[in-house]
Amino acid sequence: MEIFVNFIIPLLVIAAVSGLYVWFLISRRKRNDADQNQEPHASILPKSAPVVPYMESISLNFFQALKQALPEKYIIYVNVPIEKLFDQARRDDLHMVGQYADFVIFTPNLMPVLVIDLFDLSIINLDRVNRIKNVSKEILRNSGIPVLDYQYTDNCNIDELRRRIANLLNPLSAK
Repeated sequence: MEIFVNFIIPLLVIAAVSGLYVWFLISRRKRNDADQNQEPHASILPKSAPVVPYMESISLNFFQALKQALPEKYIIYVNVPIEKLFDQARRDDLHMVGQYADFVIFTPNLMPVLVIDLFDLSIINLDRVNRIKNVSKEILRNSGIPVLDYQYTDNCNIDELRRRIANLLNPLSAK
């Protein structure tokens, strides 16, 4: 009886555990083989896509005019996430995830000095868009960053743009 308890029962337990482990590995391999033999899913990413210009022509024309209207020391970034302009510790409180500024003008040491919001009167639901943007504009203005609302046009008057920017950056010099 002592041999049975000390030798045969431990061997049976080891054999049972080993058998269960082998059964698990075999069933897992069969499941993986079955998954690989199925047709590929429609969510497979394409290997390439056509490349398009980053900005449409009207935005590009405005960007060119903006570069001419500003002194060379200023840096212009396009489509900047508004939340990135604020202190990281306060970003969650602002609830501005997913909102972008069309153009942001920075000093050479990357401090934002002006946000430019281009608007297009052809937007179908302009009231809804304006309600969302007015909240972010108010937060920007309260934080000390002026916001210039500018309507999309094919031709941009550089002198008028320069004057409007100067009035926002230095409101005391406004007429």
